[in-house]
Amino acid sequence: MDHFQIIDGVMHAEDVPLSRIADEVGSPVYVYSQATLVRHAQVFREALTKAGIENPHIAFAIKANPNLAVLKVLAGEGYGADVVSAGEMNRALAAGVPAKDIVFSGVGKSAEEMVAALKAGIGQFNIESEEEGRELAAIAETLGRRADAVLRINPDVDAQTNAKISTGKAENKFGLGLHQAQGIYARLAALPGLNMRGVALHIGSQLLNLEPLETAFGKIGKLIADLRNSGHSITHVDLGGGLGVRYKEGDHPPHPDEYGEMVARATKGWNVQLMFEPGRVICGNAGVLVTKVIR
Repeated sequence: MDHFQIIDGVMHAEDVPLSRIADEVGSPVYVYSQATLVRHAQVFREALTKAGIENPHIAFAIKANPNLAVLKVLAGEGYGADVVSAGEMNRALAAGVPAKDIVFSGVGKSAEEMVAALKAGIGQFNIESEEEGRELAAIAETLGRRADAVLRINPDVDAQTNAKISTGKAENKFGLGLHQAQGIYARLAALPGLNMRGVALHIGSQLLNLEPLETAFGKIGKLIADLRNSGHSITHVDLGGGLGVRYKEGDHPPHPDEYGEMVARATKGWNVQLMFEPGRVICGNAGVLVTKVIR
């Protein structure tokens, strides 16, 4: 549900005519509905709670919308932030997101970004490769710190979405294959600059079907068991994001309640803190671009 509606032929945002906003502030201008953002944030969290998922960590994927006003609203709802650059991290901090609730994801983290994130005291790094993990460990050790981190896994699952936003198949550049995971995890866990505490995955965006996610979670569950059998302590699992929204007729995205029920079923017995990175499902229909037509 959003808070945009047409009244007497005029589009309104929370009962305010968009034409009035354009007259007062000019155009083009993005207009966001705080009520919509708050509702979606609460519905997502409540879906996890109703499913019996205890103490979920929810970090809004800033790549979905980096607007500072949007981030401030979500920070007010207790959301952390999933970032992929120092710039996004700084925006999250400026919006009032506690550093401990920031997750640094993404490939290609620079040494400068790692230093900045360590000094800021962010809560978790999602490591994409062994080389990245070794560099992070060395930098953390130089700074006299130990970086909390998880290893991103590529479960080789087709997300059944647009190929350009699919990130969970073997040919995609994101994460490490399951055949590599145990060896790399063990080598990184031995480094004094890292506190390896779990694994992460994210198979794609605009997902309209929960089946690929459940398949991926099943593979991750087996990996968790294997890592524990090898003596590793697994306390955190980042399940990523990707839930789709309705763009056109025929789109039937799953409701957060359905997603929560699937997650609870697929992760039963994991005994970890589950982490989530919702993006467009929170903000996809929370804003509009107001422009004037030149005749």
